[in-house]
Amino acid sequence: MGELMPTDRGEVLKHVFNQYDRHRRGELSALELQSLHGDIRMGGISYPQVLASMKYVCANPDVCTLEELHDVLQEMDRRYFLVQDLRWEFSLLDREQRDMINEHQAMWMVQAMHGKNFSRRKWAAFLKNRAIPGTLVAFAEIEVLLCNVKSSLDVLQDNEEEERDRQAELERKRLREEEERKERERINRLRDEERHRKEEEKQKHEEEARRKMMDEEGERRRKQQELEEEERRKEEQRLRELEERNREEEERRRREEQEKYKDAEKVVSDTEEEEKSLLEQLRIVREKLKVETDEHKRRQLEEEEQRLLRLLYDLRHKRIRYSLKVAIKERDRYKLQYSINEFKTEKVEDVDMDLEKAERLLREITSRDNLRKAVSRREIEELEKAINVIKKNGLEVQLARELIEANTILTRLRKIQRIRSEILELKQSTVAEIRSYQNPPPVVHTVMTACFLILGHKEKETKDWKTVQALVGKTGKEGLKRRCLECDASKISMESARRAKELLDKHELDEVRDVSAGAATFYVFSVAMVEEVFDLAERGPIPDDDDDPNAPSDPKVKAKGPQRIDPTKMILNRGRQVVTTTSTSTTVVKSRTKTPTRKS
Repeated sequence: MGELMPTDRGEVLKHVFNQYDRHRRGELSALELQSLHGDIRMGGISYPQVLASMKYVCANPDVCTLEELHDVLQEMDRRYFLVQDLRWEFSLLDREQRDMINEHQAMWMVQAMHGKNFSRRKWAAFLKNRAIPGTLVAFAEIEVLLCNVKSSLDVLQDNEEEERDRQAELERKRLREEEERKERERINRLRDEERHRKEEEKQKHEEEARRKMMDEEGERRRKQQELEEEERRKEEQRLRELEERNREEEERRRREEQEKYKDAEKVVSDTEEEEKSLLEQLRIVREKLKVETDEHKRRQLEEEEQRLLRLLYDLRHKRIRYSLKVAIKERDRYKLQYSINEFKTEKVEDVDMDLEKAERLLREITSRDNLRKAVSRREIEELEKAINVIKKNGLEVQLARELIEANTILTRLRKIQRIRSEILELKQSTVAEIRSYQNPPPVVHTVMTACFLILGHKEKETKDWKTVQALVGKTGKEGLKRRCLECDASKISMESARRAKELLDKHELDEVRDVSAGAATFYVFSVAMVEEVFDLAERGPIPDDDDDPNAPSDPKVKAKGPQRIDPTKMILNRGRQVVTTTSTSTTVVKSRTKTPTRKS
């Protein structure tokens, strides 16, 4: 049958249309169209596909007119053949042959079919409108989506819907931002109110805590000072009792030493004279040996020489022993050092146990000198070390008076150190509180004036409170805290200390503390430094070794003591060395003759 002409096609379509338009309404419904297409194509297409075709082609998506029949049938044919191919692709994804695939596979299939025209909004609407969202997807659910072609109306509708969604999203965002802004403002307002309330409560609590802490700190400091003072009094009492007992023992010991060593100087002097006499005899014998040729007489002279050397050796040891007795009697540190070293070097036999007594006496004198130096230098570590050495050596009884003085000074130095630690730990806000006063309380102005007097300023400088504010506000090396930490009591003039004491005596610590915690700390510091200045002035500096009038002027003598010639160490070498002695000096002269050396 050949191809129909346009006029014939119109007649055929009209004939077919009239055949299925049983009610003669001039239009076909979806069911009638489905029946018509099913008679043309075996199996036809599903009812939803028919509705989608009518919606795509017909002006009225519910009915199809004669003029629209040809286009609708073409659309239905397109869908018919497309469904055949898509069913095959669906079966490839359906590996378990359940005629079902998951939602992800279904979306991939629709996206692959539509490409850039794929609409996520429509896919989301499809998933939302499913009877049971999240379950496996049948082919019948997505066949219309797969076959649909995006028309200009769809594009327009999509654009309109996207614009509406965008506007709605912008409106929601604006409303949300507005609500968030209002909520933030409300929260900030509440936070500000809460913060102000908490700050007020905090200030109130801090003020109460500060007062409580100041009271507790004052009570703790008072108890600590009472405890330290009690311990110091007990220690002082114990040391005074030891000193009392030691005084009687010392007097008895001194009398015994005076009695025992009363002739020691004379023995030393006599021994030295005997040494000189023997040295002169030794010189004469050796001069005779130089010229004597008779062998018998030479042997007699050599025997005489050996006898004289033995006598010199005994005399030397005797002199060393009695020199040590003299040093013990005189209690001279440098003589003791020299005599002890000489005693040990010559290995003199300690018959009277004087060496042990001399060493104990030297430790006592050295410990006393070191303690006095530590007291003079006013260094806590050095002072504690000197006291510990005395206790370790068991010299508390002998040095009881010095320990009482040292413990008193150590207590004061620890107090100053504790005050400096409190100044170091002062918060900047506490120092700023003093500076913040425009019209300071008189007690604060008085305390700061005394403090700056201690630090070296003139009183007229501190009469103007603005000058005091400027001094308090300085930082770095000129900062108030640093200057207090580096303050040296020995460099404070007595005039400044007296004037500061007059100012500080006008107020009590509790009075100052009730007004300002920072001023109370500087009050305690100033009082302690004034006490230290007065104590230094009362005690005066203790001279070092270089200022000691009893010390030898020659530094070599300090270390070694007086130098002596030891004739017992001479080597008798008649041919090689000749020993000549004049007065107290000995000279060794070299000789050209070479004979064997003989040691004594």
